[in-house]
Amino acid sequence: MNSKKVIITGSGLGGLATALRLVTKGFDVTILEKYHRAGGRLNLLEKDGFKFDLGPTFFSMSYEFDELMESAGIDYPFEFIELEPLFTVNIDGIPKTFTIYKDLDKLAAQFEGIEPHFKEKMEAHLKKTGTLYHDTINRIVHRNFNSLSDYITQLTKVPLKHSPLIIKSMWTELCNSFESKEARMIFSLVGFFLGATPFDTPAIFSLLNYIELKHNGYHNVKGGMYKIVESLVEVLEQKGVKFHYNTEITGALQKNGSLFALTDQHDQKWIADYFVINADAAWFRGKILGNQKYTESKLDKMKWTMAPLTIYLGVKGKLDNLQHHNYFLGNNFDEYAKGVFKNQVSFQKPYYYVNVPSKNNPEYAPEGYESLFILCPSPDLRYKPDWSDRETIAQNIIDDLSERSGYPLNEMIVSKTILSPEHWETMFNLYKGSGLGLAHNMNQIGWFRPANKDEKLNNVYYVGASTIPGTGLPMTIISSKLTTQRLLDDIQKQQK
Repeated sequence: MNSKKVIITGSGLGGLATALRLVTKGFDVTILEKYHRAGGRLNLLEKDGFKFDLGPTFFSMSYEFDELMESAGIDYPFEFIELEPLFTVNIDGIPKTFTIYKDLDKLAAQFEGIEPHFKEKMEAHLKKTGTLYHDTINRIVHRNFNSLSDYITQLTKVPLKHSPLIIKSMWTELCNSFESKEARMIFSLVGFFLGATPFDTPAIFSLLNYIELKHNGYHNVKGGMYKIVESLVEVLEQKGVKFHYNTEITGALQKNGSLFALTDQHDQKWIADYFVINADAAWFRGKILGNQKYTESKLDKMKWTMAPLTIYLGVKGKLDNLQHHNYFLGNNFDEYAKGVFKNQVSFQKPYYYVNVPSKNNPEYAPEGYESLFILCPSPDLRYKPDWSDRETIAQNIIDDLSERSGYPLNEMIVSKTILSPEHWETMFNLYKGSGLGLAHNMNQIGWFRPANKDEKLNNVYYVGASTIPGTGLPMTIISSKLTTQRLLDDIQKQQK
């Protein structure tokens, strides 16, 4: 057994996955969590007899979970639900609702009369993005980088044919692949999954279309997304991992180039041999560790992902016209997408995403009712510090959804909760309310993303969305693997 003590701050999926890997290796692991229960953004809201997935409502790359379970030598403690169709898209002014299938023949039928030769174009797009995925996943994504030259060396191993995708935007790439604005809009939505827009997301991330349409699809979890957290916590507790909730880290004690202890809001000291930070990797360096590279003024100049305005509705009656995942877009896509995150558009007619979790998990709502989750991608608190109008914006969305779905939602609502970026910042220390941490432009990926080992403190490591490789549930699983490997490699070097 390894007697070394590790403290993990934050119990998001990255923290839980890292704890599982480390406790399996014999480490003594303690998890400190600011919120009243585990999960971070992967959490649960329970109110008025309804349940809602607080944040993530689906994921892809399910095989990354396979790797986690195999590394820990355990059976799956939860069960996937594979989604088909993947989602629907309603574009204002177009009477047709597009249903997006993995089945290419069914998908092509959705674009009949809109996008000539759609199937051939999509097959070409998926071949191109699939080749990109397989040429980069092990060279770039599943890898720690020890220096800038190491990163550049790996980039040179990626076939040269992919280089145009580094300088092009996702939107430009989709314009080259499809003729209709409908196809371009719909298959650029993966840019929003990264918390940005297709106009400022590099075209390399078009590989998400391949992952979701062909390679793996979308998944939910039987019993709801929070089952991932509940089941991992149960496994970890059985393995001896200790959890301390309502514990917010407010300071750090450093000694001889190492972190000696973290301190919480009650001035309690938490001492360990190693520390893994599952808070935002950039914010924590500046706010808690006092790293001058990450002061607030410098963080404000970085590119952050969207802030979420989220609405959770319990409604009386069934919503058969809606699928599990639904997108409602306007007819001014370019203008809206380019301006929304800098608060340069009106929220009179916002774009939004609707999830009906009770479709696949009936226990999320009483019989005869539905639970409804609405996400409106919004500017963070740098651009819109005042959210006193959140009730008005939420009502605009509810009215629009009522009109476009055909349901009198205002008459059906029996429970309503609205969370603005201010709430998200407070609940989980999300910088300025940014929902998914640092964005993924070329200056903030790979070697240029905050590293998963601290630059100054030799026993501090980072895991999660704002370190490598990036945001999203499967990326945090990969992050946990890379962070664990970094820590184990350091220990091995010290023992030589």
